[in-house]
Amino acid sequence: MAETLRDFLKRVETLPPDTLLCVAELDEAFAANVAEVEVIENAKAQSTGTDGTEAIELENGNQTVIVIRW
Repeated sequence: MAETLRDFLKRVETLPPDTLLCVAELDEAFAANVAEVEVIENAKAQSTGTDGTEAIELENGNQTVIVIRW
C-alpha cells in the first residue's frame, strides 16, 4: 500500500534536518540525488499498490500528492 505523508513524517521525525534525501528503486545498491520535490493538488490515484507501475495520474483528479523527481 502507498505511504502517506503522515506515515513518512512519523518515520523521519527524529532525523536531523540536514539528512540527505535521495531516491532509489527497490533492491538497488545505489540511489540518485533528488532534482525536485513537487506538490500537485489535482492528481488522481489509479492504484495504491507498490508494484512499480505508474499508479498516480498527475492531473484530472482532486487528490494532493508529493512527487520526488530525480
